[in-house]
Amino acid sequence: MKLFRNGVLILSALVLFFSFGCQTASTMHTQTVPDAAYRAALARTETDLTQLPTPGSAEEAAMLQPMMALFEQYTEANLRENIQKVYAESVYFRDAFKQLSTAAEIEEYMVAGMAPIEGAEFVFNNVLRKGIDFYFDWTMRLDFKKTPKGTWEESIGMSRMRFNAEGQVIFHQDYWDPTDIVYKRIPIVRQLIAYVKRKL
Repeated sequence: MKLFRNGVLILSALVLFFSFGCQTASTMHTQTVPDAAYRAALARTETDLTQLPTPGSAEEAAMLQPMMALFEQYTEANLRENIQKVYAESVYFRDAFKQLSTAAEIEEYMVAGMAPIEGAEFVFNNVLRKGIDFYFDWTMRLDFKKTPKGTWEESIGMSRMRFNAEGQVIFHQDYWDPTDIVYKRIPIVRQLIAYVKRKL
Protein backbone atom coordinates (compact mmCIF):
# COMPACT_ATOMS: atom_id res chain seq x y z
CA MET A 1 0.00 0.00 0.00
CA LYS A 2 2.84 2.33 0.91
CA LEU A 3 4.56 1.54 -2.38
CA PHE A 4 1.33 2.29 -4.26
CA ARG A 5 0.88 5.57 -2.42
CA ASN A 6 4.46 6.61 -3.14
CA GLY A 7 3.91 5.70 -6.78
CA VAL A 8 0.81 7.91 -6.92
CA LEU A 9 2.72 10.80 -5.38
CA ILE A 10 5.59 10.42 -7.80
CA LEU A 11 3.15 10.27 -10.70
CA SER A 12 1.42 13.37 -9.35
CA ALA A 13 4.71 15.20 -9.11
CA LEU A 14 5.53 14.24 -12.70
CA VAL A 15 2.15 15.47 -13.92
CA LEU A 16 2.70 18.76 -12.14
CA PHE A 17 6.19 19.01 -13.55
CA PHE A 18 5.09 18.49 -17.12
CA SER A 19 1.98 20.65 -16.70
CA PHE A 20 3.53 23.58 -14.90
CA GLY A 21 7.22 22.99 -14.49
CA CYS A 22 8.43 22.71 -18.06
CA GLN A 23 8.76 26.45 -18.25
CA THR A 24 12.20 27.89 -17.73
CA ALA A 25 12.92 29.74 -14.51
CA SER A 26 12.92 32.99 -16.47
CA THR A 27 9.41 32.46 -17.91
CA MET A 28 7.63 30.74 -15.02
CA HIS A 29 5.20 33.04 -13.19
CA THR A 30 6.14 34.01 -9.67
CA GLN A 31 4.02 35.89 -7.21
CA THR A 32 6.53 37.37 -4.79
CA VAL A 33 10.00 37.20 -6.37
CA PRO A 34 11.29 40.81 -6.65
CA ASP A 35 12.26 40.37 -10.30
CA ALA A 36 13.27 42.97 -12.88
CA ALA A 37 9.66 43.68 -13.93
CA TYR A 38 8.64 44.31 -10.32
CA ARG A 39 11.58 46.64 -9.69
CA ALA A 40 10.93 48.49 -12.94
CA ALA A 41 7.27 48.92 -11.99
CA LEU A 42 8.22 50.35 -8.60
CA ALA A 43 10.57 52.84 -10.25
CA ARG A 44 8.03 53.73 -12.94
CA THR A 45 5.21 54.35 -10.45
CA GLU A 46 7.15 56.60 -8.08
CA THR A 47 4.73 59.49 -7.63
CA ASP A 48 5.16 62.93 -6.19
CA LEU A 49 3.28 62.90 -2.88
CA THR A 50 1.73 66.26 -3.71
CA GLN A 51 -0.23 64.55 -6.51
CA LEU A 52 -2.10 62.40 -3.99
CA PRO A 53 -4.71 63.43 -1.43
CA THR A 54 -3.64 64.18 2.12
CA PRO A 55 -3.60 61.05 4.32
CA GLY A 56 -6.88 60.59 6.17
CA SER A 57 -8.70 63.23 4.14
CA ALA A 58 -12.12 62.99 2.53
CA GLU A 59 -10.35 63.27 -0.84
CA GLU A 60 -8.26 60.21 -0.05
CA ALA A 61 -11.37 58.23 0.92
CA ALA A 62 -13.03 59.30 -2.34
CA MET A 63 -9.98 58.13 -4.32
CA LEU A 64 -10.01 54.68 -2.68
CA GLN A 65 -13.78 54.15 -2.83
CA PRO A 66 -14.09 53.06 -6.51
CA MET A 67 -11.36 50.43 -6.14
CA MET A 68 -12.83 49.06 -2.91
CA ALA A 69 -16.36 49.02 -4.40
CA LEU A 70 -15.03 47.06 -7.39
CA PHE A 71 -13.97 44.20 -5.11
CA GLU A 72 -16.73 44.47 -2.51
CA GLN A 73 -19.30 43.99 -5.30
CA TYR A 74 -17.40 41.34 -7.22
CA THR A 75 -19.80 40.48 -10.02
CA GLU A 76 -19.20 40.12 -13.75
CA ALA A 77 -21.37 43.14 -14.48
CA ASN A 78 -19.50 45.33 -12.01
CA LEU A 79 -16.11 44.13 -13.25
CA ARG A 80 -17.00 44.84 -16.88
CA GLU A 81 -18.39 48.26 -16.05
CA ASN A 82 -15.65 49.51 -13.75
CA ILE A 83 -12.26 47.77 -14.13
CA GLN A 84 -11.10 50.07 -16.91
CA LYS A 85 -12.15 53.07 -14.82
CA VAL A 86 -10.45 51.88 -11.62
CA TYR A 87 -7.20 50.76 -13.28
CA ALA A 88 -5.06 53.01 -15.48
CA GLU A 89 -4.66 51.92 -19.08
CA SER A 90 -0.99 51.09 -18.35
CA VAL A 91 -0.60 49.28 -15.03
CA TYR A 92 1.56 46.74 -13.22
CA PHE A 93 -0.61 43.90 -11.85
CA ARG A 94 0.66 40.67 -10.31
CA ASP A 95 -1.19 38.07 -8.27
CA ALA A 96 -0.73 34.35 -7.60
CA PHE A 97 -1.50 33.40 -11.20
CA LYS A 98 -0.82 36.27 -13.59
CA GLN A 99 1.24 39.35 -14.29
CA LEU A 100 -0.60 41.85 -16.47
CA SER A 101 0.14 45.30 -17.84
CA THR A 102 -3.15 46.80 -19.08
CA ALA A 103 -6.60 47.41 -17.64
CA ALA A 104 -8.13 45.49 -20.55
CA GLU A 105 -6.05 42.41 -19.67
CA ILE A 106 -7.12 42.68 -16.03
CA GLU A 107 -10.77 42.85 -17.06
CA GLU A 108 -10.47 39.77 -19.28
CA TYR A 109 -8.61 37.87 -16.54
CA MET A 110 -10.98 38.73 -13.70
CA VAL A 111 -14.12 38.07 -15.74
CA ALA A 112 -12.76 34.68 -16.85
CA GLY A 113 -12.03 33.90 -13.20
CA MET A 114 -15.75 34.17 -12.44
CA ALA A 115 -16.56 31.04 -14.49
CA PRO A 116 -16.32 28.49 -11.63
CA ILE A 117 -17.73 30.92 -9.05
CA GLU A 118 -21.33 31.23 -7.90
CA GLY A 119 -20.47 34.29 -5.84
CA ALA A 120 -17.44 36.24 -4.65
CA GLU A 121 -16.75 39.16 -2.38
CA PHE A 122 -13.91 40.91 -0.63
CA VAL A 123 -14.06 42.35 2.86
CA PHE A 124 -11.48 45.04 3.57
CA ASN A 125 -10.31 44.66 7.16
CA ASN A 126 -7.64 47.36 7.31
CA VAL A 127 -6.23 50.02 5.02
CA LEU A 128 -2.77 51.39 5.75
CA ARG A 129 -0.79 54.06 3.95
CA LYS A 130 2.90 54.87 3.89
CA GLY A 131 3.80 57.67 1.53
CA ILE A 132 2.56 56.72 -1.94
CA ASP A 133 1.90 53.09 -1.00
CA PHE A 134 -1.47 51.77 0.17
CA TYR A 135 -1.79 48.36 1.85
CA PHE A 136 -5.15 46.60 1.91
CA ASP A 137 -5.68 43.70 4.33
CA TRP A 138 -8.62 41.69 2.99
CA THR A 139 -10.66 38.54 3.37
CA MET A 140 -11.81 36.93 0.13
CA ARG A 141 -15.00 34.87 0.21
CA LEU A 142 -15.81 32.46 -2.64
CA ASP A 143 -18.86 30.30 -3.29
CA PHE A 144 -17.87 27.68 -5.89
CA LYS A 145 -20.45 26.28 -8.29
CA LYS A 146 -19.32 22.71 -7.58
CA THR A 147 -20.21 23.00 -3.89
CA PRO A 148 -23.69 23.45 -2.38
CA LYS A 149 -24.87 27.02 -2.85
CA GLY A 150 -23.95 29.19 0.10
CA THR A 151 -20.87 27.11 0.98
CA TRP A 152 -18.53 30.05 1.30
CA GLU A 153 -14.79 29.49 1.57
CA GLU A 154 -12.55 32.20 2.97
CA SER A 155 -8.94 33.22 2.48
CA ILE A 156 -6.96 36.18 3.78
CA GLY A 157 -4.56 38.27 1.74
CA MET A 158 -2.88 41.62 1.30
CA SER A 159 -2.54 43.99 -1.66
CA ARG A 160 -0.08 46.81 -2.17
CA MET A 161 -1.30 49.52 -4.52
CA ARG A 162 -0.25 52.84 -5.95
CA PHE A 163 -2.48 55.43 -7.60
CA ASN A 164 -1.88 58.13 -10.19
CA ALA A 165 -2.98 61.75 -9.89
CA GLU A 166 -6.34 60.79 -11.46
CA GLY A 167 -6.98 58.27 -8.70
CA GLN A 168 -6.49 55.18 -10.88
CA VAL A 169 -4.49 52.14 -9.81
CA ILE A 170 -1.09 52.03 -11.51
CA PHE A 171 0.56 49.35 -9.35
CA HIS A 172 -1.13 46.28 -7.79
CA GLN A 173 0.88 43.53 -6.10
CA ASP A 174 -1.02 40.77 -4.27
CA TYR A 175 0.31 38.69 -1.40
CA TRP A 176 -1.97 35.67 -1.17
CA ASP A 177 -1.55 31.90 -0.76
CA PRO A 178 -3.88 30.02 -3.16
CA THR A 179 -3.08 26.53 -1.85
CA ASP A 180 -5.89 26.27 0.69
CA ILE A 181 -8.76 27.62 -1.39
CA VAL A 182 -7.88 27.01 -5.07
CA TYR A 183 -5.17 24.41 -5.55
CA LYS A 184 -6.77 22.01 -3.06
CA ARG A 185 -9.70 21.68 -5.48
CA ILE A 186 -7.42 19.90 -7.98
CA PRO A 187 -7.09 16.29 -6.70
CA ILE A 188 -3.51 15.67 -7.84
CA VAL A 189 -2.33 19.04 -6.52
CA ARG A 190 -4.19 18.48 -3.24
CA GLN A 191 -2.37 15.17 -2.72
CA LEU A 192 1.01 16.70 -3.44
CA ILE A 193 0.38 19.68 -1.14
CA ALA A 194 -0.73 17.34 1.66
CA TYR A 195 2.37 15.20 1.15
CA VAL A 196 4.71 18.22 1.27
CA LYS A 197 2.99 19.60 4.38
CA ARG A 198 3.39 16.25 6.16
CA LYS A 199 7.09 16.24 5.36
CA LEU A 200 7.76 19.76 6.64
